[in-house]
Formats: sequence, C-alpha cells, structure tokens
Amino acid sequence: MVRTTTFRIEPNVEPNPVNRPALSPIIVQLKKGAERRLLRGHDWIFSNEIKAGSLMPGTVPGRLCHVQSHQGKFLATAYYNPKSLIAARVVSHEQLNVLDLDWVSRRIQQAVSIREIAYKQPFYRAVFGESDGLPGLVIDRFGENWVVQITTAGMEQLQNLIREVLHESYHPQSIVWRADDRFRELEGLEVAAPQVEGECETVTEVREGTLAFETSLTSGQKTGWFFDQRDNRFRLAKYAKGRSVLDVFSYAGAWAVHGLAAGAASATCIDSSETALDLVKKNGLKNGFEIETIAGDGFDEMKKLLRAKRRFDIVIVDPPALIKRKKDHDAGLQAYYQVNRLATQLVSESGGLLVSCSCSQHLTEDELLETIRYASMTFNRSARVLEFGTQSLDHPIHPAMPETRYLKTLFTWLS
Repeated sequence: MVRTTTFRIEPNVEPNPVNRPALSPIIVQLKKGAERRLLRGHDWIFSNEIKAGSLMPGTVPGRLCHVQSHQGKFLATAYYNPKSLIAARVVSHEQLNVLDLDWVSRRIQQAVSIREIAYKQPFYRAVFGESDGLPGLVIDRFGENWVVQITTAGMEQLQNLIREVLHESYHPQSIVWRADDRFRELEGLEVAAPQVEGECETVTEVREGTLAFETSLTSGQKTGWFFDQRDNRFRLAKYAKGRSVLDVFSYAGAWAVHGLAAGAASATCIDSSETALDLVKKNGLKNGFEIETIAGDGFDEMKKLLRAKRRFDIVIVDPPALIKRKKDHDAGLQAYYQVNRLATQLVSESGGLLVSCSCSQHLTEDELLETIRYASMTFNRSARVLEFGTQSLDHPIHPAMPETRYLKTLFTWLS
C-alpha cells in the first residue's frame, strides 16, 4: 500500500452571491445567413458571424445573451465573450433570462444519471461540456472526489452554482478545481494552480473493472485520468495473451496494465515524465505485475529501440494532441505519420498489433488511417484494420458538433 496524506486548500472564490441580481441578457444579432450552422444544431457562434454594431460596448465576458437572426428572430440563449474567437456558446434553444440553480442542477443531474446507468463503479467523466449542454465545463468523478475544470468565462460565472449542486446532490469528500488548462487564456481567464475544497488524498485510486490504479488529482495530466480510452483499453484484452506489449506516451500505464491483466507476457512503457513512470511502476505492482519503464521523448526512444533491434507483438502509440490548432494541421499530420512510421517498424515481423490513437479533433479518422496505410506500405507490411475505437460513452458525441468526436483509436494487424 502507498501511504497517502490529506490536505486542504481554501478556494480563492467569493461566497455565493445569493442576493446579487443577475444582469439581463444582451442581444447578439447574427449576420445574414450566419444562422445556418446554428439551425443545424451546432452550438458555437464565431465572432465573425456577429453583425457589426449590434452589441453594447463593454459587455462583461460570460454574460447571458439572446441570439437573433439577421431579421431579429430569436434563435437561442447563449453566453457571450467579446475576448474569444468562439464569441457565443449556446446553452438552450429556449429563451432564458437567467441560468439559476435549478437549471444548473437539472443539467448536471441529467449528465450524471446517464453515467450511473452505464457504470457500476463511481469513476467516470460526469459532465462533458457541449455534449451535456454545459459548454466549457468538465467534471470527472473519482469515487467521492470530484474534479471540476472550467475553461470558459460563461461557465466561470456559474462556479458557485456548480459547487452548490455538487454539495447538495452528491455530498463529495472533496472538490478539486482545475484552472491550469491553457485554453482558459483564450477566454481571457486566469490560469492558476488547482484549488482543493475538502479532504483530498495526494494519491487517489481509480478503478477500471477489476483493476485499480493510482493517480493525482492535483498534479496529474488534465483532470488526473484519461477516462476516454477506457473502452479501448478493455478491447485490448482479446489480443494480449502471451504477447509482449510496448506502450508509448504511457502516462500512468493503464494500457500496459490492462494488457498484462489479460495475459500479456511482458509490458514496456515509454513516457517523458519521470513522475508518470513512477505511477506506471506503482500501478503495475498494485495489480501484481512488473513493468519495464523507459524515460524519454517517445520519438527518440522508439528510434533507440529500433537501433537495439527490439520488437514487440503489440505496439500502442497514444500521443498527446499533435494538432492543437487548425493552422498546425499539416505539420501535425506529418508528426502523426512519423509516430506510426516508427511504431510500424517496432511491431514484430512475424505479425502483430498496432494500436494507433489520436486525440486531435483536427485530425480525421480517415487521415489517421492514411498515415497507417502509408507507413505500412513504406516498410512492405500488410495492414488490416480490425477495429475502429472512439471515446468511451462518458464522453458522448454531440451529433451536430464534430468537435466533440475527437478520439480515434485504430486496431491494425500488421504482417
């Protein structure tokens, strides 16, 4: 067992302003024809779609607004931020004058209820932004510890209501507020260290089926765990028995542990973070396995393994987003090709599995497939895609917003 300690940090937020009157919604009028995407169900309005001169000056970021067509017809209720390229984010297609406690409570409870149907264990993404009608809000649940990440000014205005809902409906042991995501800068929000309300263990347990993992909710990547790959990690089981596994960009080693639990003969993890690799070792031992770890850049370490003539029956490459912005698409596409080029060579020449992932919303599934096709042909490997994986169901996809379908995981057999 790993010894844990608890700590408490008082949040640097003001008390819930119960008696403060809400500002009335402003009007955001769109340019002619700009409502087409909105009418198809997409919930973002970009700054260049708003009619010039239709807004009152000095609007507070995050203020509620009523979106109108060029002709003045009501379209949606949203919140507005003059500092952001995504100037307005829709919260309802009904005409609302305030987002109150009842509204926030209904949205969060609806989202959580779906997860409670799907998962027997209380470890999941409880709220996934636009897909759950709460743009700019992510909430992850780790048993009685809840992690909240707010990335937009509109959702920041609702922080006290979110806190109240969590306390009244779920009675958490702790709430960890993560404000360290750089996307907050695009909204004109401060990037700050995590704030903890309540008693939160420095090392927190996550469970996936019969497996247990350790992570940190205050210093771990993103919100502490990548729940989005859970279903794909379960998919790995059918291929793993008796095989060697290489997990590149491993973070805390969840892929490797799942492989070993399904009977893999060995597992090797590569990550640039020594802290992450410490978690890999702990998570291996926690489940009864030893895992080889290699510290270093994923690209460089794969090259070293090739020079050492090491090969693996299963190679998993799950890099961070290599295309963060649309304008970086071409350079990022080349990076994905390089990842798959190296991974293809590391798959055993007698035949093996390549699990190639992308969490870049600006890379399509077809483009990822093309990088695998090109890489396999370059080295005269025969490739057969066995499965197409996407994000776990606690990351639901908004049917009108392709941006919410960001994760691609291809299981490809190479011979």
